[in-house]
Amino acid sequence: MAINSIIFLLIFNWSYIQKRRVDPNYPPKPIAQSILFPLGLAVAFTMLVDAYRGVMYYQLIMFLLVAALLFWMFYGKKS
Repeated sequence: MAINSIIFLLIFNWSYIQKRRVDPNYPPKPIAQSILFPLGLAVAFTMLVDAYRGVMYYQLIMFLLVAALLFWMFYGKKS
């Protein structure tokens, strides 16, 4: 989650950082826009990806179990 947070913070603040380097008198960006919004998106993204990964593993395990059962039913009972 830390890497996602850093990436989202950089993406949403890159142009602001560049403008502040060129013009130090550039008005400050509100905390909600510069920190809270990117961190909220990073947390949501991390949770969604982890949930999707969990569902993907669950589906893969279920597929392997069903494939093994079908293989056993059609090819394993030949005796």
